[in-house]
Amino acid sequence: MRKLGKVALMTLLFSLSSPSAFPAQKVKVSNSFAVYYVDMQRIINESSKGKQAKSLLEAKIAKAKAKIESMKKAIEAIKKELQSPALSKEAKDKKETQLEQKIRELQRYQQDAQIEIANLEKKYTVEIISEVVKLIKSYQKENHIPMIVEVREAGIIAADPKYDLTSTIIKLYDQQAGK
Repeated sequence: MRKLGKVALMTLLFSLSSPSAFPAQKVKVSNSFAVYYVDMQRIINESSKGKQAKSLLEAKIAKAKAKIESMKKAIEAIKKELQSPALSKEAKDKKETQLEQKIRELQRYQQDAQIEIANLEKKYTVEIISEVVKLIKSYQKENHIPMIVEVREAGIIAADPKYDLTSTIIKLYDQQAGK
C-alpha cells in the first residue's frame, strides 16, 4: 500500500512539473545580468595582426607553390628526355634514376612545406588568441562585465548584437599592436 501511495505521489508531482500542467506564461527576463560575447575567428581574420599573419602565410604558400611548379617542370623535362629514341640503355637507366629521385624530392618538399605552413599558421593563431584573451580579461575587469564568452565555443544560437564585443576588441587589439 505504501508503494502505491509513493507511486501516486510521484505521478502527481511529475504531472505538476510538466509544462502542460500550467498555462503558458510569459517569462519576464531580468536585465541585471548579461552575457557578452566575441567571435574569435572574426578577430583573427579582421585584426591588423591577423591580416599580417595571413599575408605572411600567403607569401610562404606562393613561394612553395612556385618551387613545386619548378620541380614539376624539371620532372617533365626528364620524362621528355626519356622518350628520346637516341638514348642508350645506360643513359636511359640514369635518367630513370634521376626521375625517381626528383619525384621523391618533390614529394618530400610538398610534405615539408605543408607541415611548415601548418605550424606557422598554428603559431600565429595561438599567439593572437593568447594576446586577445589577455586583452578581453582586462577589458572585462575594467568594464565590470560579468561574463564574456566565445560565440562558437559557447554554442550561442541567438544573441542580441548589443552584447557583441568583437568589433570593440578588434579596435583595442589593433591599438595595442600599434604600440
